[in-house]
Amino acid sequence: MEAVPIKIVGISATEIKGGNCDKTMEEALKTAQSFDHVETEFITLAEKEIMVCKHCQWCIEHRKPCKYKDDTTWILKKMSEADGMIWGSPVWSHTIAPLMINLISRARYSAFLGGELRDKVLGTYVVSWFGVGEEMALMTLEALGHNYLMLPVYRGWARVSKAAFGQRPEYMEHGALDDTSGMIRIKTMAKRVVEISRKMKFAEQAGIGVPEDEIRSITTGRFPYWHKKANK
Repeated sequence: MEAVPIKIVGISATEIKGGNCDKTMEEALKTAQSFDHVETEFITLAEKEIMVCKHCQWCIEHRKPCKYKDDTTWILKKMSEADGMIWGSPVWSHTIAPLMINLISRARYSAFLGGELRDKVLGTYVVSWFGVGEEMALMTLEALGHNYLMLPVYRGWARVSKAAFGQRPEYMEHGALDDTSGMIRIKTMAKRVVEISRKMKFAEQAGIGVPEDEIRSITTGRFPYWHKKANK
């Protein structure tokens, strides 16, 4: 049977363009693209304008996506078109970089009304200096995905210093790319995202799933506009 074509979007939640988080995302997407019929797209949040959600309720009251137009608008569109996603973030203060939280919080319309991110397969990873805070950062990424009914399937982590090998935490020549075990975890995560995305896409095309009136949001409410997505 021929593989089902899928698209994987990778979002690197870093402020540093071309840094460790970007580089590891590029490697993850190369791994995903090594499989037949897999299209990938790389998005770094570095140098992007992403406003903080004001929780003004405009999207809920008007039943439309966020009224503020910045880079969030097109990034969320790319996310809605993907079959699977990879989210990567540096570890900051035992959690993820703020840009990722800002981006995902701006998708409240999808969480409660549109459901565009529902069933998107999600792989996550973090990069850190000492390794401190990795677990909390990974849990945060996965919790953000769960809030939109996405499907976290695998996690990876890598360290940019020699602490990855139990040595003094001096910066490695190529940063996270030199963390052999870490890069194996991240590449394995990318493979898992491809595998499950294909299975989900095949099931969707076969019409497998719960009845439309049983599809509910994280708050157990129905998505008013789910039928528009399903019938495209």
